[in-house]
Amino acid sequence: MSNAPRPTTDMARMKADLAEHGYGIFEGAIDPDTTAAIRDRVLEQAAAERRGNVVTSNVAVEPEDAVNQWVAFLPNKGKIHRALINNPHVLEIVRYVLGQDAILSEFSAHITWPDNEEMALHIDQWFMPQPMMPGEDYERPANAHRADRLCGDPVEANHPIPPPVVCNAMVAITDFTLENGATRLVPGSHLSGRNPAPDTDYDVTFAEAPAGSLVVWEGRTWHAASLNTGTTPRVGITTYWAAPFLRQLLNFTYGLRPEVTADLSDQERALMGFKPWSTYGTSDEFGADWARPGKDNVGELK
Repeated sequence: MSNAPRPTTDMARMKADLAEHGYGIFEGAIDPDTTAAIRDRVLEQAAAERRGNVVTSNVAVEPEDAVNQWVAFLPNKGKIHRALINNPHVLEIVRYVLGQDAILSEFSAHITWPDNEEMALHIDQWFMPQPMMPGEDYERPANAHRADRLCGDPVEANHPIPPPVVCNAMVAITDFTLENGATRLVPGSHLSGRNPAPDTDYDVTFAEAPAGSLVVWEGRTWHAASLNTGTTPRVGITTYWAAPFLRQLLNFTYGLRPEVTADLSDQERALMGFKPWSTYGTSDEFGADWARPGKDNVGELK
């Protein structure tokens, strides 16, 4: 598509691309030394996890792929990764889409290896109920399933649609190219209020971007990883963000290793959900500034 977003260093252009197309590419967000250090750490960890028979697949989004690899829960696997969630460009873009109090929901590396399977197009906020008129029966949100979504064409709707409640800021740790499986997207699909139908061909664009770039799409945008027909892996890191009232994909408050939690800054703790939002996420005292582990909370008293 001739009018599809191209890599830019102009933050105003980036935000305009997100509003118009549902995604944008911000070039040079991560400096080359940090990008290279993260790439080396991710690939080292990935090799060790394969040797150790760690489960590295993600059946929710790649149910038929045994080639691609996820290195999950990156904060536990090297302090260097935290540079990405402290990056001012990442935070400015995410907060433009979701607002100031957005929290981190997922923080993992996705490695597309040669000879992989193509990921199906999907949206990240597949769980959102559809708007309806007063008195109409409604979709029970606790009954939502990925396979049972309202599908349609990627054209702008003429009726109300849900707003974005999640945002994915993927960091290109290697170059993203047509050959190595650059993320494919459907521009404008975020305004359709629909999901892509399975096994259907759509007019897509590919987010070709140099290493150190951010490929950002909001939660309603149709997207997927693509076939790696090259000879080297594509490494992307998903920093996936959500409104503060949503359950996080990764349970940071439970799953972070103790030594990692102890080393977090206040900003990092807030981004990972340790700070209650309007009392949501409170662990004991309503109005407390921070959630506390169970051992520090009041138990039975007499």
